[in-house]
Amino acid sequence: MKTEPVINLTKFKVTPELASFGVHDLSNWKEFQEIRSLLYYPDPPNREQIAQRVERLTAIALREAKKTGSTQVLVSCPPWMLSPLCKELLYLNMQPVVTFTKSNNDKGVTVISLVNAA
Repeated sequence: MKTEPVINLTKFKVTPELASFGVHDLSNWKEFQEIRSLLYYPDPPNREQIAQRVERLTAIALREAKKTGSTQVLVSCPPWMLSPLCKELLYLNMQPVVTFTKSNNDKGVTVISLVNAA
């Protein structure tokens, strides 16, 4: 069964486990580095900062979607950014997803599936 490609819009590189669910790193390394900066907050942000960063993140996701045909986007961000990011992705007809994980003593955390974030 072929899995639909999922854009990695997180600050982490894709692991083999995530790759098995179709998640792939961005084709542009500079944009991946930019995502890391956009998701890092040394101080509490204001609404304008959040809005600007969400706009840039969704622009990156949209560009990657046009290259790959992906409609799903793996998101992982600070809680105050999750709602506006998901809303913007949905507005652009992209489905934000998060990992559904299971924790056990032997293997640590295991990804069970990807689930809709919104």
